[in-house]
Amino acid sequence: MLASGNEGRLATVDAAGQPYITPLNYVLIERSIYFHCKKTGRKLDNIAQNQRVCFEVSRDVESFLAGPQPCGCATRYRTVIAFGKARLIENDAEKARVLDRLTAAVSNGRSFRNVTEEQAATCAVVEICLDSISGKQNYTPEGWRPED
Repeated sequence: MLASGNEGRLATVDAAGQPYITPLNYVLIERSIYFHCKKTGRKLDNIAQNQRVCFEVSRDVESFLAGPQPCGCATRYRTVIAFGKARLIENDAEKARVLDRLTAAVSNGRSFRNVTEEQAATCAVVEICLDSISGKQNYTPEGWRPED
């Protein structure tokens, strides 16, 4: 699911312990998730304070009323949660290669120009080296099943 997607949410924590979640585009290359962003900002400040991050991707989310009671609401979904350490990529050639892979992942087959090292130097590229990945699906192709 991580390999076939390109939209997820990054969770970081600031120095005071305040969580911060950012939706972003990503690409999975081997066992690392990569994303790009401005060279300054809250998520980069948080990563500088604490490299430990959590990354979440969910799909097929559908909420519905499963019964006549108000508490009978349910949601069908598939989700993957990954944990790891984030680091800034400093090398502009490496950043350009990653940005090309990221662009390909979100381009829906449209052609694009490769990113130059000069262009790559204008943004930040972050690698999340994954430590663990877990997933959950609360429905089958035949339909919904209650949570365990």
